[in-house]
Amino acid sequence: MTAPEATRIVEGAPLPAAPRGLLPWLWHWEAVRPHALAWAVYPAGCSRAAGTLTWAGWAQAVDAAAAALDAQGIGVGDRVAVFAGNRPVWPVLDLALQQVGAIGVGVYPSNTAVQVAQLLTDCTPTLVVVDSAARLALVREALRASGHRAALLADLSDRERSDLALTDPALTDPALTAAEAERSGAAPAPAVRPWAGWLADGAAALAADPGLGPRLRARVAARDPEGVAALIYTSGSTGVPKGAMIAHRCLAATAASVTATLGLTTEDRTVSFLPFSHAAERMFGQGARLAAGMATALVEDPADLFAVCAEFAPTLVGALPRIFERVYEAAEVARRSGGDPRAAVAARLGARVRLATSGGAPLPAVVAEALAALGCPIVGAYGQTEQLCVAMNRPDAPRTDVVGPPMPGAVVRVAEDGELLVRRGPLTFSGYWGRPEETAAAFVADGGWLRTGDLAAVDATGALRITGRIKELIALSTGRKVAPLPLEAALAESPFIAHAVVHGEGCKFLVALLALRRPVVEQWAREHGLPLPWEGLLRHPAVRAQVDGAVAAVNAALPRTDRVVAWAVVDGEWSVATGELTPTLKVVRSVVEARHAALLASLHLPHSSVA
Repeated sequence: MTAPEATRIVEGAPLPAAPRGLLPWLWHWEAVRPHALAWAVYPAGCSRAAGTLTWAGWAQAVDAAAAALDAQGIGVGDRVAVFAGNRPVWPVLDLALQQVGAIGVGVYPSNTAVQVAQLLTDCTPTLVVVDSAARLALVREALRASGHRAALLADLSDRERSDLALTDPALTDPALTAAEAERSGAAPAPAVRPWAGWLADGAAALAADPGLGPRLRARVAARDPEGVAALIYTSGSTGVPKGAMIAHRCLAATAASVTATLGLTTEDRTVSFLPFSHAAERMFGQGARLAAGMATALVEDPADLFAVCAEFAPTLVGALPRIFERVYEAAEVARRSGGDPRAAVAARLGARVRLATSGGAPLPAVVAEALAALGCPIVGAYGQTEQLCVAMNRPDAPRTDVVGPPMPGAVVRVAEDGELLVRRGPLTFSGYWGRPEETAAAFVADGGWLRTGDLAAVDATGALRITGRIKELIALSTGRKVAPLPLEAALAESPFIAHAVVHGEGCKFLVALLALRRPVVEQWAREHGLPLPWEGLLRHPAVRAQVDGAVAAVNAALPRTDRVVAWAVVDGEWSVATGELTPTLKVVRSVVEARHAALLASLHLPHSSVA
């Protein structure tokens, strides 16, 4: 690429008009579609809705929560952490916090006690909201460890509330809490207030003072749209998670950009199953639903996603690549066994899907192309917590070789060193919470362009191609530098390979660790008369020959210096629970390399053959 090409600016379409925040959209739909479905609620384990919220019902619940927050003295700039799954507490409380000017902080449902303590220490919330006794215990331990004090609100089941009252009555009775503190001489621990009772108190306050609701709503119009509405913590794939400050204007601008790009309307239906602590769910999901007025299925347990989709029949499904990989694997198993692959897709995503979106990590082209052929086109997108709307393929012309042209309101350029830069604007975050130096480092010297840390190229049509991460370039001992991401993505194009990590820093050549797609491999084994347990299949020469062929096919398209010389298959797929994947399902390279250090070392032996 020549220097003029490398530095040219590519602009998306103008950003559509948007309000100063998300709440005006809620109030619009409350006025024009009060009785239309906003949320169908699917508790864990349920494939049928257990309850619903109309647009008017959602707006009224938000008003009640805002009144309760106001009564508690929570207002502009206060942080409120939410450690909960996808249940009504999230969309209700998140908008109520925006109504009073407080800052919503999402805690990933998969976070450990140590991670919860780190986050609470970083953001120092006034209130922490949980949805289970187990998460309440984690928060209490985290608060003790950090020395920070916060009020506690819990959306617990009847059984959990009863058990809590029996095992630790002081937690549910403020009088007992105060008495125990007086006896011990310590400051009283905060009692846990129930979500339902707290919300009812807010509704009662609105009923007692008819002017309270209008006053709370009126504050929104007078508030600075550049004020922080949310802290969304980065996934930690490249270091310690940081709280990205997202302004009210940024939430609304992002929603407008997404809605325009996908052509969303009130006729669309979608599902909410990604954690609200995830940037895609908080900005893309929640915002686009409000902008378009879509009905949504609220799925508490992601394990229920396919069953809920089959019943709710969404027209739009936004997910991470792994979800679509599972659908592809089911379709592939159906095809190989003589079944109907289209029926396999419909059984998992519903019969009305017109469009799907994928982001967070590269989606293998083999998956996208196979599902598109089965009537489920997937639009790939690219963004970061710091700016979610950067590029997206268009529904009328999806491509698998690029992440698409810039989205409405986005302006990009590729610097001379290959780094993708994004012009700072309404779609850009406001900085990292409490980290001015890291905020400054996130932008070029004049502050006008966001550094993505990604290597990119722009093709003749203005579409972006991500070619690697600057900090993840592998420097071989020969002096050659190789970007591992495109190579890993190419390896994952094989129907057999789910994940790949390429290694070679300071070594003479590249090697790879591969995690296989178990359903596809097991179906292939049945077709070939290999009824072996999984561990046996991983070592079987016929399976290894298939993997070796996939690696050889990738190598054939590469210069000799960039080829994978040796590889090994690891047991099982990587997961969030085992630490190899972040909550957003990005591979944590350092964890994989540390966990398999001995195996990697053996692959780098001078006379190592293909493992």
